[in-house]
Amino acid sequence: MTEKDSQINAPEETEEAGVVAQEAADPDATMKIEPKPARKVKTKKAEVSGHHPGPSAWRSFVVVWKKESAGFFYSPVAYIILGGFALLVAWLFFDQFWLRNEASVRPLFASMPLLFLMITPLLTMRSWAEERSTGTADQLFSLPVSLPILALGKAAACLSVLLLALVITLPYPIMAESMGNLDWGPVLGGYIAAILLGSAYVSIGLFLSAMTRTQIEAAFLTFFVAGLLYFIGEPFFLDRMENPQLVLMLTRMGLGSRFSSIARGVLDLRDLLYYVSITAFFVMLNVAVLRHRKWL
Repeated sequence: MTEKDSQINAPEETEEAGVVAQEAADPDATMKIEPKPARKVKTKKAEVSGHHPGPSAWRSFVVVWKKESAGFFYSPVAYIILGGFALLVAWLFFDQFWLRNEASVRPLFASMPLLFLMITPLLTMRSWAEERSTGTADQLFSLPVSLPILALGKAAACLSVLLLALVITLPYPIMAESMGNLDWGPVLGGYIAAILLGSAYVSIGLFLSAMTRTQIEAAFLTFFVAGLLYFIGEPFFLDRMENPQLVLMLTRMGLGSRFSSIARGVLDLRDLLYYVSITAFFVMLNVAVLRHRKWL
């Protein structure tokens, strides 16, 4: 390197040394390394809002149904009801068999509405009236379960006991079949009619249990209202009326006339929709009463 080149590069080295010295004296002038932004963690909407989702509707329904069903068998209520029902059913069948020498289940299904009318008030009377009398209604309403689920769970528990009562009657059609040629069409229709009628009775009983304060009141009102809806369509009640339009209207409204039609083995969609509508109507009334009680 020549002496001239050394003189040209000397000022540049002097300037670089001055910049380094200035940066060493001023820490703020040094290059700053910015930290990387923190990674955003996606959180559930329920955690951000502070709301914890409750159990699903089906799981809540099953829990209520199991609790109410177990309540029947923790007390002697279910055993007394099912035992009395079994005795009455046995008497109806064997009376037809031994005294009239006829192996038939027709009298059994013809008496099923009256049998259900006697035992259903005993099942539904404690459902809501007992909750109010013992003071557990407020605790029940505070659970993370909707009122329709509570109503449907209690209805399913009562209907389960009625279905268990129908299971008790299964040996009698089998015995009748072994002794003669049994027509299974009316038998199947009789069981379907009994289930539909039992559902209607249960929905009426639960609604009236929610309306009353004591179990005795609920039982008597259920027997009266359900019995009235059943008997207004029966011939012995309609024969005293002369207005044909009124007779036709009461026949269509009566639970008994619809039951007889299905029990003969005639499955009419209008009869099925009638029972479903009656059951749904009183379940909605039950929920409306519970909602009113909850806000009192």
